[in-house]
Amino acid sequence: MTTLRTVRLVLDAPRESDIDAVFHACQDPEILRWVPLPDPYTRESAEFFVRSYVSHGAASGSYTVWAIRIDDEPLIGVVEVRRDESAGSASVGCWLAAVGRGHGYMREALDRVVEHAVDPAGLGFTRLCWETLEGNATSRRLAESVGFVFEPASVHVVDFRGETRSAIVGVLKSADRAGRL
Repeated sequence: MTTLRTVRLVLDAPRESDIDAVFHACQDPEILRWVPLPDPYTRESAEFFVRSYVSHGAASGSYTVWAIRIDDEPLIGVVEVRRDESAGSASVGCWLAAVGRGHGYMREALDRVVEHAVDPAGLGFTRLCWETLEGNATSRRLAESVGFVFEPASVHVVDFRGETRSAIVGVLKSADRAGRL
């Protein structure tokens, strides 16, 4: 896995030592409100998340998860890129612990991951998708800030922990970011 850096952040693989940070972050009602995680989110959930990535990770070729860190501290969030069934396409998702909000860290991390995801020398995707539940204006603004475009026709129904919810999908094409690489 490629470690990515920004001016303030290190984006690298989750580690065993991150289990407590993942567990505590995922107790946040705001994360559970918008992110399709198990609810309740148990310590075993955090162990499974970290250990499945540590043991399988990018080797599976289907997804890459970056832990968002300030220096070498425990993670404060994650960004995931998951290969879709369509060739050249992937979905992007993320969450950020309450302690990291309000500082622009997620915007900074997401911009760097998207850059790497569409770079032919990086992951080489030609199309990225961002799905957010309707009503999650913060997620939509975040995605739009790095180049995702949402079309009204992209609204669809999803099953969110057994509840029917509306979601909207944004798309970013590598050609649209070409000038930024």
